[in-house]
Amino acid sequence: MNICIFLGAGASAAENLPIQNELFSSYFKHNLPKHPNSPMNLKLRDFFKEVFNIDVLNDNIDEINFPTFEEVLGILDMADQRQESFKNFGTDTYNINNGSIGLLRQYLILLTANAINKASKESNKYHELLLKNLRKSNQLLNTTFISVNYDIHIDNTISKLYDKKKMRVMLDYGVDFTNFDYKSSSWKKPVGETIKLYKIHGSLNWLYCPVCSSITLTPYEGGVMRILNNQKEAKCLNCKEYTVPIIVPPTYFKNMSNLYLSTVWNKAEMALRDTDLIVFCGYSFPEADIHIKYMLKRVQTSRNNKSLKIMVVNNHENKLESALKKEEMRYKRFLGNDVIFTKASFQEFAKNPSKYIDLSFKDSNYIDK
Repeated sequence: MNICIFLGAGASAAENLPIQNELFSSYFKHNLPKHPNSPMNLKLRDFFKEVFNIDVLNDNIDEINFPTFEEVLGILDMADQRQESFKNFGTDTYNINNGSIGLLRQYLILLTANAINKASKESNKYHELLLKNLRKSNQLLNTTFISVNYDIHIDNTISKLYDKKKMRVMLDYGVDFTNFDYKSSSWKKPVGETIKLYKIHGSLNWLYCPVCSSITLTPYEGGVMRILNNQKEAKCLNCKEYTVPIIVPPTYFKNMSNLYLSTVWNKAEMALRDTDLIVFCGYSFPEADIHIKYMLKRVQTSRNNKSLKIMVVNNHENKLESALKKEEMRYKRFLGNDVIFTKASFQEFAKNPSKYIDLSFKDSNYIDK
């Protein structure tokens, strides 16, 4: 039986990563005070003051009602798409007093990377538990992971499974990295049995070179932070030019044109076509993810074999019953009433994935814990 486990923000939140609505408050409270006058922080301070009337240096961060990350990136992407501007923030840099929207967008992505990278160094407890229990039930090698998260919790957990004697399985991202061409690299091209991980919104450990169109992997490390902390260490292995992140923010106006992202999306769709069950873990099926909905509907309506089983695992301790109901309606409105909705959390699923996988093939479309 083939399984796809789809990892959303809730799976990362289980490891104490900040959720989208906490990114700004976390960064401006803990990181900005350390370097308040860096070029990035000066621009961010000006932007929030001019556009949202928020003084991130002097206001009480705990009392600020920040816009969501999606809202901020959304208006910048729309301005860029329409070739329009905000006062003092334009689509070009001809005026030295004018903040570039493109640069601001890059700073906001690095802000996200900073907040997530710090938390990514903490425990991978539940991701490790999930893989341990999938392996124990002989389901791990039949499982493909698809993630919308930038953090490297699942990456590091899969990578650490490799053992030359006991388990020679390797992590396969679905793309070829420049690392494969260098004998000195610690990351080798996956061969033999692999565990596939398709990160359809990019990753903190991917560095893209816009000059030679190559991609470098920084194993076990959020290499995007090199761009923020020491740009000389973020140079392309091939042509030695500066690299940029491959991180797609959570907005309606996602740019999926990058060659490597396109490859990952294509492989994710092929995996979904071959799977018997998709388990959505910590994913709320947001309105902005129309690209994912498009892919799922293509897969759902073009299968030649038996129908696709879909299960949702996205509860948490403080979640309101009303929020669960709205989420259930979102899933079923788009994917049909046969979606199996659970009241389980990612943590509970990780402790006993076989239980939920087996229950998904029973004649029920609702599982209470």
